[in-house]
Amino acid sequence: MSYWDTSALLKLYVAESDSAAFNSMAATTLKMVSAFIGKHEARTAFRRREAEGVLAAGGGDACYQKLVQDVAAGRIELVVESSALEHEFGNIINQCLSQSPPVFVRTNDALHLAAARLAGEAEFYSADRNQRAAAAFLGFIVLPAVYPIPP
Repeated sequence: MSYWDTSALLKLYVAESDSAAFNSMAATTLKMVSAFIGKHEARTAFRRREAEGVLAAGGGDACYQKLVQDVAAGRIELVVESSALEHEFGNIINQCLSQSPPVFVRTNDALHLAAARLAGEAEFYSADRNQRAAAAFLGFIVLPAVYPIPP
């Protein structure tokens, strides 16, 4: 298993320049783990891509339904909101922001990092530069190792 942030999961459902690389990485993973918020972030991103014209009309809902199916089929496991997640979220915020200089982390990024820790994952897939930096600081193996992925 490995942890997949929303930025990485999106590439499995929306054709982007590096989607093939992320699909190859996903194919070697038995199960992907993400946070409960990932589903909601993805739904928003799918709809935004549709509004931008990247996806055809109805494409956002179609991508979201594929994601929901993958969750239902057990391909993607979602870490649910819990007191343990809230506690780990607080630990991550404190750990990142008490550094000098601080490791800045956004709310949803910290929730994803907390979910990855709670799930016991060592590998953290992300396409988000700031989140990748926070994940590396926290000791995760950040994948892909180089991002953006060279052509």
